[in-house]
Amino acid sequence: MELELTHVDYTTVGLTAANCLQLLPISSRGGGEQSSRNASSSRQQQKVVVGDQDGVLQVFSMKKDELQIHFKTLPHDKIASVKLGGQAGSVADKIFTAAENKVRGFNKKGKMFLAFETNLTENIRSMFVSGSDLLVCGNHVYNHYKDCKEHGSYLCGDAIVDVAGLCPNNTSRLITVLACSGRVLRILEHSRVRQTLELESVPTVLHVPRCLGDRLLCGFADGRVILFHINLSVSEVKQETLIKDTENLSAVTCIGTYDISGDGKDELIIGRRDGTLQVFTMNSDEYQFEMECTQIYRENFNESISCVQGGCVGANNYAEIVVCTYSGRVFGLTTQCISKSLSDSNKRGSVTMAPEASNKLHKLRAEIYELEQAITRERERYQLSTQALSTGLSAIPMLPVNDSMILCQEDATYLLTIELPTPIEHVLLQCDAPINLIDVEKNSAVVSFSECDKMSGNNLLASYRCQSNTNHVDLKFRTVEGQNGTLQVYITPNLQPKCCQLKRYSIKPLSLHMIVHNQTDEMMSRAMNVLLLKGAFSQAEMHNWLINSIPEIPEKIYGNDRNRLVFRHVFIGTLLICDYGKAEADFRSDNISTISILKDFITKEATKKRIKLEITTNINEQTIPGLIKLIEPKIIHYNKLTKDYQVLQALIDLDIRNDDEFETLSEEYRQLLENQRQIESEFKKQPTILNRIYGILTDLYIDKFKFKGVNVKTKLPQLIELLDNYKLSPEWSVQCIKVFFIQLGPWLHVAYRAVCERSANRPPLDRSTLLDVRLAFLFRSDNRRK
Repeated sequence: MELELTHVDYTTVGLTAANCLQLLPISSRGGGEQSSRNASSSRQQQKVVVGDQDGVLQVFSMKKDELQIHFKTLPHDKIASVKLGGQAGSVADKIFTAAENKVRGFNKKGKMFLAFETNLTENIRSMFVSGSDLLVCGNHVYNHYKDCKEHGSYLCGDAIVDVAGLCPNNTSRLITVLACSGRVLRILEHSRVRQTLELESVPTVLHVPRCLGDRLLCGFADGRVILFHINLSVSEVKQETLIKDTENLSAVTCIGTYDISGDGKDELIIGRRDGTLQVFTMNSDEYQFEMECTQIYRENFNESISCVQGGCVGANNYAEIVVCTYSGRVFGLTTQCISKSLSDSNKRGSVTMAPEASNKLHKLRAEIYELEQAITRERERYQLSTQALSTGLSAIPMLPVNDSMILCQEDATYLLTIELPTPIEHVLLQCDAPINLIDVEKNSAVVSFSECDKMSGNNLLASYRCQSNTNHVDLKFRTVEGQNGTLQVYITPNLQPKCCQLKRYSIKPLSLHMIVHNQTDEMMSRAMNVLLLKGAFSQAEMHNWLINSIPEIPEKIYGNDRNRLVFRHVFIGTLLICDYGKAEADFRSDNISTISILKDFITKEATKKRIKLEITTNINEQTIPGLIKLIEPKIIHYNKLTKDYQVLQALIDLDIRNDDEFETLSEEYRQLLENQRQIESEFKKQPTILNRIYGILTDLYIDKFKFKGVNVKTKLPQLIELLDNYKLSPEWSVQCIKVFFIQLGPWLHVAYRAVCERSANRPPLDRSTLLDVRLAFLFRSDNRRK
């Protein structure tokens, strides 16, 4: 089933944040849940509440296709959130806004009945209202107020992204859920953490379905939507992935649920950062598990979506989705079929319009004329103020940049999203660290590269020339661990006078590591290399050094003499355990390169502050076979993928046109042609993946012997030659690599080639063959000693 929706523009406001738009419910006798059901069944027109970053709150409705503004406040502080509330059991028709550290309440007629200043030292970022309970969150502080009196608070090390409240079994018991940037959900009761849920990605938004007190929908930065069933009487929290969009990895910015089709079951409405809006059907009206979500609508509006709400605004008995974008466009997607009443008259070339449409067209023309006159007057006034004899100054507009940089675990790359409220003319990238830009299919900008002068310190100079009316750009790039620096992005909007805004993004030394909150026994039982640092540094100084070297570290630590953090490499799966306190820090990893990078970076930072460090390292030889075992499946898989892609290109050149020619091919080649799209798609996503793996192994080889004071850079060609011989036998080559790492000598690759030459077929993977290599190495080593 496909959902047909018609686009209807309502109004334009200032820039908006998430949770900035609400629909007032229809007041009816009975109140509470019963009134919401009546409103859903009768589908009467509702009023729209929207607040923007200019500090303006307004309520409007539609009457005979005309916008009716019921009230509009004067500009004030930036509105971060708009919520609806009311007494328990009654209609939630009270409007609450959060701006800076203040919460204001308005009734539906615009009268302010509450002006409450919280004791937060941070600006409010998210808010939730449930009866007399008010939940507000800054960057790190959560406060719970009941009847405007503080009921509890919680200090969080991670940045708080969103907050939601649950009332199990529709009781007065309140469970708070905090979505944190450290990829966790923290479940609180009485302002104390009852449970912590580790997530695979960063949560971006929380949504509580209506009339349910134990279900929670959560959107993520990687595009997924997960349903959680939270029951504190059971230690395990049930969860189910409703949407896993592999094609669209854009972050989820807003979630809504509403019965649009009128079948008695809610549809799931998803808004994304890249402007995509999706509607899914769910086969359960009570949000049970094992639901099948089917997409019935999808459209892209070319700018990030701040909020979506389901209701009835344009006309009675017609459900619609009200959408608000980042730039402030408010429009509806209605199920009403709006037809243009145009009929041809008897006269040739003339068109007769309906009276209502004709009046509306005249009004639109009058508004356009007034706007053109206002623009002309402002342009003339600006030109007079910037003349040489004038005392006026030319003002450069400072436009807010809606940006985010997210580490994608699937391919170990970074996705940088940049959005302006006005069209972007071009974007210039400058970086002093080696990064590789990757093509993004949905990016229509034209990229060009410039040669970099090594003496200038630049490793990347690139520019993206955007198409007209483009205010959203996605950039994807790959980093190299051990190479840190700063990515500078110069954004030029299509405005007069010409100006440019600069954004800086830090490329950290261990940029491909992500934090792990729950460790398994298998992870902790691995062999580890140890780095022990002692010196006159404080815990805060060491924490600050780690923040500058590893992503996803909480900005603050509270009340612990020692702090423990565990990280995992997103590409190869190695671990890093950090245990540090005052004057001592202990780092453990099963990757020697990670220890080497961290040692070099912290030593450099300590030297800047003239802090003397006592460094102790313990390199465990058993970690090398363990790392090769982790990376071995990737080597074999991508080596086979590269070989299949090369053979496939040769088969395509044969230009096979009929079944008879196809049947003459072997079974292996026929399967390659049948899987052509899959092979080409996977190869284009990672065209240089083998070089990346080879780089990890060569760095490991160098770092291992660097701790022993031996320079082995001259032996890298031998290791690379050994890696290139995977075409003969991947499994056998892995064993040779292990020997190469364990024993330092230039003769292993010679013995390897000798064994391969003696064998007419591929070298067998057995102990005798491997023993031949070891004996050849030992024999040559003994001759050298003599």
